[in-house]
Amino acid sequence: MVRNGLFTKVMGQAWNKISKYRSKEIRILLLGLESVGKTTLLYRLKLGEPIKATPTIGFNVESFQYKDLSLNAWDLGFGGKMRPLCQHYYKGSNAVVIMIDRGDRERLEEVTYDVIKPALKSEDLKDAVFLFLANKSDIEDGMNLQEISDSLALNNLKRRWNIFTISALTGDGITEAFDWLALQLGSSQVKQTAEINKIQTEVTHVLPPQNHPETCERSYSALACFFIRPTQAVGIHKDDDNHDGDDEKIDDV
Repeated sequence: MVRNGLFTKVMGQAWNKISKYRSKEIRILLLGLESVGKTTLLYRLKLGEPIKATPTIGFNVESFQYKDLSLNAWDLGFGGKMRPLCQHYYKGSNAVVIMIDRGDRERLEEVTYDVIKPALKSEDLKDAVFLFLANKSDIEDGMNLQEISDSLALNNLKRRWNIFTISALTGDGITEAFDWLALQLGSSQVKQTAEINKIQTEVTHVLPPQNHPETCERSYSALACFFIRPTQAVGIHKDDDNHDGDDEKIDDV
């Protein structure tokens, strides 16, 4: 009885610590030039739908649940006098979400020097995860991820980072981007889902195509080679060449 009581007490204390950690809010910074879509993204994440956003003067702060994580997101206004003040909001942040306008090539240099470099130089963000979002995936002739990555020299970053194309207005790509971020921040729910999807994908690759008679015929022929002794010499037929070609295609897949 004493042992059982001690075990229960220890497990209770451990669970309290886990619950306290899981309920702790994760602080996220939303950075980017003005009118890039930060506020639209913030309220889509919180409300599940877009709102008519106005230019942010100062900042917007919202707390919301994403999967099994409690997020506290700070949308920092980036107009004029606000830019030098952004660094005062870095401390305590676990992740930095930097938004880029896919249709605005001319301001990429401004993004580099006014948004990215100050964040990278900050000691307060040395352990933060960086997520880059190329917003406005719905516009035509926008920059692709390769062009943005090269222009911003993202491949030189010595941080945990990734880049996704999204649309804060329609919601396209947001789940994929924030699932990646949640995984980096320790989401067990996203991790479990990713593992299940990986297993399902592997099984799908292993299973042969369904409802294809030619697949069944080749399988039967292969088994016959092992279990049925030929009664006469087997010649080479023209059809054999076609079967070889089919096998090579299956191997490539």
